[in-house]
Amino acid sequence: MANLLQIGSSGVFGHQRMLNSTGNNIANVNTDGYSRQRTLNHSQLDDMGLARSTSGREVNKFAQTELLIDTSAASNSGKFLTEITRTDQVLSDESNDLSSGISKLFESFHTANDDPTSMSNRQLAISDAKSLVSSFHGVSAQLNTQMKTSNSEIADKPALLNSLLQEVHGFNKQIRLAETTAKGASASLYDQRDQSIKALAEQLDISTIVNDNKTISINLLSGQPLVMQDSISHFTAKPGNPDAKNSELVLHIDRNQFPLQSMDLGGDVGALFQFRDEVVRPALREIGQLGLGIFDAVNSQNKMGIDLNGEIGKDIYSVPTSMALGYRENSDSGNAIKVSLSPGQGSSLSNNEYQVTMTSPVSFDIYEIKDGVVGDTPLNLNGSYPGPVQIEPHGFELDFSAAPSGFKSGDKFLVTPTIFNLEDFDILMSQPEEIAMASVLRTSRDNSNVTDSKLLVSHISDPSLSFSHNDLNLSAPQHISVNGNGDYDIFDGHGTLLATSSGATLGDDLFVNAIPPLNPGVGYDVHIDGRPNPGESFSLQYNRQAIGDNSNGLLLAGLENADKLRKNDKNNGENQMTFAEGISNLISGVGNKTRAARVDSMALDAKLVQSQNWVQSVSGVNLDEEAANMVRFEQAYNASAKVVSVSKEIFDTILNAAR
Repeated sequence: MANLLQIGSSGVFGHQRMLNSTGNNIANVNTDGYSRQRTLNHSQLDDMGLARSTSGREVNKFAQTELLIDTSAASNSGKFLTEITRTDQVLSDESNDLSSGISKLFESFHTANDDPTSMSNRQLAISDAKSLVSSFHGVSAQLNTQMKTSNSEIADKPALLNSLLQEVHGFNKQIRLAETTAKGASASLYDQRDQSIKALAEQLDISTIVNDNKTISINLLSGQPLVMQDSISHFTAKPGNPDAKNSELVLHIDRNQFPLQSMDLGGDVGALFQFRDEVVRPALREIGQLGLGIFDAVNSQNKMGIDLNGEIGKDIYSVPTSMALGYRENSDSGNAIKVSLSPGQGSSLSNNEYQVTMTSPVSFDIYEIKDGVVGDTPLNLNGSYPGPVQIEPHGFELDFSAAPSGFKSGDKFLVTPTIFNLEDFDILMSQPEEIAMASVLRTSRDNSNVTDSKLLVSHISDPSLSFSHNDLNLSAPQHISVNGNGDYDIFDGHGTLLATSSGATLGDDLFVNAIPPLNPGVGYDVHIDGRPNPGESFSLQYNRQAIGDNSNGLLLAGLENADKLRKNDKNNGENQMTFAEGISNLISGVGNKTRAARVDSMALDAKLVQSQNWVQSVSGVNLDEEAANMVRFEQAYNASAKVVSVSKEIFDTILNAAR
């Protein structure tokens, strides 16, 4: 009877625990992160009922690991898609339509060419020139806002990350302490820790290790520890180097610091860095390149003409400058380098960045940065310290004069010629008659010339050097003659031989290629279109009768279809494109990245669903199954209670028989 009572009592207690587990499962069917619990009964070795029952979670460690990986990947792609979609909308928004603004500007130049004396047509060109500036301002303002927002989010991330690390570490301590007791740690404690780890995985790519004492250690995928058995690391945000406006993350492990900006962090955090550094900043560089290319081309062409006042054309647009960013380790943070576009060289600009390294207080090397990698070979320079020093053939120049304390060897600077305050873009011209529709120089060919070769004006860089009182100075080059060797002899207005340009130049830039060189001291240059015979000659004259002339206006309008932008890091005719192609490349580039991000996000979301279903198939609560278990365990409980009741009846019968 004692044995029967023991068997029945152990069954009652064992099945009661099973009923408790089943009831707890049913109660938490809608609890996020809850893992199904199971109670297992073990038979006594002497066949005298149940031994100690054990309760625990139903989990699959491989499914949980896969879930963490997919959670991080899906979070990363989803966040990146959200961010890049905003940039795509800005660039494709009709109210910010740079493409339309560019087209309208050149259409108005075409309209002005129909009647160069029409003030209304010229005023339309001025209005469209202002509208284009406004479009650049609008786009840049919105993209800069996105940059600021991303940097603010990055700067706020350490608070969340440190809180999650502290949570996991706290659960580890509770679990380690609870596991030293007879009861052990509760399943809900493990579930809460898993939820904190999952929340951390949404922010970063992590890996986990289960220790012997049931605590979990967490590392970044690159190996840096975040949660250790007895301590945790912590994150801080600090200004970037050299761009202090960019927020960067630093991981502190004991007394060591690890900058994380060059690492692929994954999760939400990695998406913010990827969006900022691979989408918005390159887009701003491309917009800057486009703006500088357009405004420099228009300015350069307008200065090659005469306006309705009979004066040499002036700049239509202001062309902004910028300052190189000094690295934090430099000898003096007050030393600066001014970066500006070389006039007339907008078509040579790439959207790459560059690094200046001082090799002595008065000398330096400059390297091109491609895909984040600094080149090994210094670029060619034209000029000397303190400048301006032209970087050939990259279209910009450096001025080192803004260094009160002087530079020191080893000082470094980041140069981004096409990133500046786009609000500094502005229109300088307000009077419609100042548009220089007529050519400042009129060329002619000698009547005895045999070929159809023509003398054309290449560019005018500084009209003050050779023009005065609305005329061409007699000391300036005015006549070109092909000598018996096929070279080009250059004469001034007095008929004095100034220089000779080799026929090997094929007539390109005769003055700058002359011996001795005549440019930039002349302020303009010419080239020969064709192959003239020896003895043929050409002349230049100031264009006095220019009021109805639209020859320069046609060139202004023709800039729309001219290859005036550089496609990539190479600088030759095959790698030039039009302004329309430049804006199309920018919009389509971001659009293609957005479409790719959308496809990636859909695929990774589907993969995450698969992992969640895998985890749910093991750890999720199935109400039908639990209901069946409830009935089964209740029957077993009642049966065990009946055994106890029978043993009592037998015991009572025996007692009564003994009386």
